[in-house]
Amino acid sequence: MQVIRAITISGLLGATALAQGFPWEIFKPRTLKEVISITTKAVRPDDSMFLAENQLESKVAVVFTGKSRPITEARKTFIGEWFGMLRSDQKELAGLYDREYLYKEGDAEYWLPTSKPITKYFDKELKSGDKMDLYLISIGAYRSDGGIDCVLLVDCSFADF
Repeated sequence: MQVIRAITISGLLGATALAQGFPWEIFKPRTLKEVISITTKAVRPDDSMFLAENQLESKVAVVFTGKSRPITEARKTFIGEWFGMLRSDQKELAGLYDREYLYKEGDAEYWLPTSKPITKYFDKELKSGDKMDLYLISIGAYRSDGGIDCVLLVDCSFADF
């Protein structure tokens, strides 16, 4: 229930208000590679999609690239399904994730859906190459032409200034 509350708080209050009530303690230090590996292993061979109940709340250290793009329709649909699974009245929260940002972890690059309340601060506070901690959740994965696409939602992020 804490995760649902964290997602709702993030979506409704934005990054500024999060500092007061965000459940920082549930986010465990991990790497993106680790989160993706755990999520991928949860997908059974006969699954077309896997909607996570355990969101693997994670704090990951990345480098901000400043690049963004619209989320693909497949990811957008998957995010909507996941929010709809929680409660039908929270499905509109999926609309907070319409862009994904490119982050680097070592030499690897990852496109991650990042919520609008957070990204509105990116242009003002971040520049390409800044180190930052992302607070994210894994909502599951689906099969695509390229294999298994793990969907990690950036719930809150703060630059390491």
